[in-house]
Amino acid sequence: MEWYDLISPIVSAFLAAFAAYTATKRAAEDRERKRDEEIAELRVEIKHLIQEVEKHNKVIERTYKLESEVDNLYHRYDEVRSDIKDIKIGGTE
Repeated sequence: MEWYDLISPIVSAFLAAFAAYTATKRAAEDRERKRDEEIAELRVEIKHLIQEVEKHNKVIERTYKLESEVDNLYHRYDEVRSDIKDIKIGGTE
């Protein structure tokens, strides 16, 4: 067997290895691109969720403030009612 008889198998092996490398590299790039797209989508979703949480927290803060104000109004109502009773009792005696 002569050296030139090995050229064809060597070139074929080289081309097969190159094709495999190219296909593997392209598949890896596709996976990376898909991963980057998914990450971008997740970032958008997280941003939306953060906005929703902020809205929710504002509602909770306002509700807490309203509850405190209503509680104060009830206390004040009880004080005024007690004062009115004292006035009625004191005025009729």
